Amino acid sequence: MKSPAHRITLISTFATLLCLVTVALPHTALAYDASADFSTSVNPNSVWSYGWSTTLGSAFSLDTSNSTAAYGLTGLGGWFSGQSAEGVPDVLRNNTASPILLAPFTNFQPGQLTLNMFQTTYSIVRWTAPSTGQFSIAATFSAVSTIGGTTDVHIQTNGVSIFDSAINGFPSPTSFTGTVSVVSGEHIDFAVGFGSNGNDHEDTTALAATIVAVPEPGTLALVGAAIGGLLSLRFLKRK
Repeated sequence: MKSPAHRITLISTFATLLCLVTVALPHTALAYDASADFSTSVNPNSVWSYGWSTTLGSAFSLDTSNSTAAYGLTGLGGWFSGQSAEGVPDVLRNNTASPILLAPFTNFQPGQLTLNMFQTTYSIVRWTAPSTGQFSIAATFSAVSTIGGTTDVHIQTNGVSIFDSAINGFPSPTSFTGTVSVVSGEHIDFAVGFGSNGNDHEDTTALAATIVAVPEPGTLALVGAAIGGLLSLRFLKRK
């Protein structure tokens, strides 16, 4: 039969290991989704900002007007720059569970986030690092118009490209996955330009993007040690 002192030691050890797991795990759960996190009422929106630039990598300007019924379509919400009569460049999202058609060819799928430019400007979704560390990026750009799009698409960290590609056709997806190191306050831009044809018609481009914090090796070791300690404690308790 275990003594009271032994029980207290076991309980104390268990509590300590549990605290280590509790402290270590939240860092691994920092995940950001450009579409799921989208806001039609706040810009900047936490780590996300919606805007544009005159050239790729030039000064970033916030979109200044918003709507929950873009182009008169209820449920198509987002942000407009006011650089053209239509408001584009813009960043929009279908906030409904059904497709929304902007006749005749542009069909926004449920939950889909899109960017559209104006002439030589770039439409941009910007993510600003909330902390210093490594972050994993997974992003896919694709055409929304059923007659096909022609856009150039980019991912930049502080104005330096880490991904440059093009869309020609429908849906013509192009994807990037990779890990970057950033300092708190630095930014990652997802940018869309007019592409090879110099024409912004029917060039609305969908963006699916997630950014996830990569746990530091020391954090993983701490979690592993804590879990191992808990398993050992359980074994000793059985004995």
